[in-house]
Amino acid sequence: MRKFLVLPFMLFPFMSFADGGATSGIQPYPEYVANYVKTLITESCERALKGEPEDVLIKQATQGMKKNTPSYYSVYNSVVDGASAGAALKVKGSLITKDKIAIDSCGGIATYISMQKDFIKTVVAEMVNLEQSQAANSESKKAVSDNHIYRTTAKALAELYDANEVAADNEIGGRKVEITGTVQEIAKNFTNDVIVRLESGNRLLPVMLSMEDSEKPKASKLKKGQKIVVTCEKMQLFIGAPSGSNCTFVQ
Repeated sequence: MRKFLVLPFMLFPFMSFADGGATSGIQPYPEYVANYVKTLITESCERALKGEPEDVLIKQATQGMKKNTPSYYSVYNSVVDGASAGAALKVKGSLITKDKIAIDSCGGIATYISMQKDFIKTVVAEMVNLEQSQAANSESKKAVSDNHIYRTTAKALAELYDANEVAADNEIGGRKVEITGTVQEIAKNFTNDVIVRLESGNRLLPVMLSMEDSEKPKASKLKKGQKIVVTCEKMQLFIGAPSGSNCTFVQ
């Protein structure tokens, strides 16, 4: 997978910049990444407004990226948000937000989305952390291995179990599982345990995480659509979907 500092320039062919090209020495400053994401939403919206298919936009924007990684899903979700807004603008001419604000341009939509609480903050953190992770030396990699933690995303975990439950369990190998994902639902089961469900790509079969009792205060502040990271002591397939137990939120 290309390193993050090259990632922003993947957008150049996508935006048809005539003289775009990767420049050495560019650092992943948060404000630079935030502007990149905002531009990605705007461009996806404008091209969808002109009738370009969403799948084509996704393919172009994620060209060269490794799938099933936080950075891939950040770009993927930004394109989907922009393309969906563009398709809606094409039909309706304007969109009314939950705040009763009328927006009739792709730039306005990108600005509105980027102003939502924690949106840009979360995306920037994922992408900047990716660069830091890729730059880690062998000593830090050994430390990660020593922690016996299997790190993945909710969507990747669901795909792993969907492909082969036995192989999935073998790959995890009894380790703790750290899952990054988007909250689909916060609920309780019949024993009053807190259950957090993460989007898996199939709304009928989300990743289900049973939280420790100590996590109830944090769970009470969660919102649907929020990006979170959770660590579970055990993971298994339950009624067709990955199910984690004894889970805690990562600080």
